Amino acid sequence: MLPYVSLYEYMHKQVEHAIQNIDEKYNIYDEYKNIVTSPQLTDQVFIEVMNNYFFDIGLFNTKIKSLKEPEKQVGIKVRATKDSLVVTEVINDIRFVLGDEIVTLSGDPIEFCRKRYKRLLGDEPYHREEWEHILTFQSEVDVKRSNQYYHFELKKYQLNDEASINVYIKENTPIAEFVGNITFEQTVEALYQLSKIKQSSKDIIFDFRKATFDKLSIAEFLIPYFYEIGNQETILTSDTHIVIDRERHKSLYKQKIERIFKQCEEMNEQAFYQNLMDQPSGNWEYFDDNKIDFIGLSRFEKITILIDKDTENAAEWLVYKVSNSGIVNLVGRPTKGNLKFLNLVDEVIDQRFVLTFPVENVNNEIKDEVIYPEILIEWSKRHAIVDKDIKFSIDNSS
Repeated sequence: MLPYVSLYEYMHKQVEHAIQNIDEKYNIYDEYKNIVTSPQLTDQVFIEVMNNYFFDIGLFNTKIKSLKEPEKQVGIKVRATKDSLVVTEVINDIRFVLGDEIVTLSGDPIEFCRKRYKRLLGDEPYHREEWEHILTFQSEVDVKRSNQYYHFELKKYQLNDEASINVYIKENTPIAEFVGNITFEQTVEALYQLSKIKQSSKDIIFDFRKATFDKLSIAEFLIPYFYEIGNQETILTSDTHIVIDRERHKSLYKQKIERIFKQCEEMNEQAFYQNLMDQPSGNWEYFDDNKIDFIGLSRFEKITILIDKDTENAAEWLVYKVSNSGIVNLVGRPTKGNLKFLNLVDEVIDQRFVLTFPVENVNNEIKDEVIYPEILIEWSKRHAIVDKDIKFSIDNSS
């Protein structure tokens, strides 16, 4: 087996090309090199150290994991306030309830932990901080619940990264919720389910707050559904400019598309997909002459897109591309802030680890990476109990 310092040097070489301001990062490189020379290191600790290293140098899409051991996570999702971490989702650990406030990690107050992990947390405001990674190497927490305090040892669970698209109706408003790294098949199925929804409302909500998918082909495929039906659109992929050329026979084209959706009741999913692809709506090729040509396919007159700090990768790119549509309204909080899409590969190293890293450094041509909502709803502890974003969107539908 290779020594840890050799593995560290090799992994650094693999990711070095994707690091911005490499000269400024050398002090971090030297600091971690001293750590990995420790004789007390184990494979599990090495993984933790390396993932911290990737966080420190700003490669948030890069990570290593054990080839044979499944990844672990704590059984909750949290979001930070000034003095606590509020439980926003219970995944596995049913000892927690929504709205619980974690006030200490391994005996240390959150304020102290924030100083200790300053490099990992960055200079983000509280509600944008990422604590999940930090929680994985904590042993115990103290929880405040309704003025009562509880002490829990943190359990680790096998990482559950299942992705889904949930289509449902709430108060006569159709909602499509995107969670995780979705597949193309899931996307087609979701559009198929949306096509069968009969409702009087002309509004729809696309919930991208937990959308982290990394396939640009999915983002391309979805783009037409956020533009008014029958409008010819040209989206330039090399900059922020959008050229709009109105379709002359919009009413005739709209009738044709509406006829297609009515026929969906007699179609299976495959026929539905093929019928859509047969329409004159562009070639769907990414970076084909630096533009995407299509005709808008939305059956709806108003589309609300919910965004948050976990909207990232191709999902964030999609939101950026459709934000200028006349029927799209962005609601929530600013997105992840990483519109540079990095193609990722997996490499097995020393038959012990799997390194996921970018194969290229995409030049950042967008000055402001963060996408800001048109309607900002400040995050609060109340969000853990009531979905204020969904409620606002439904209350303000036509």
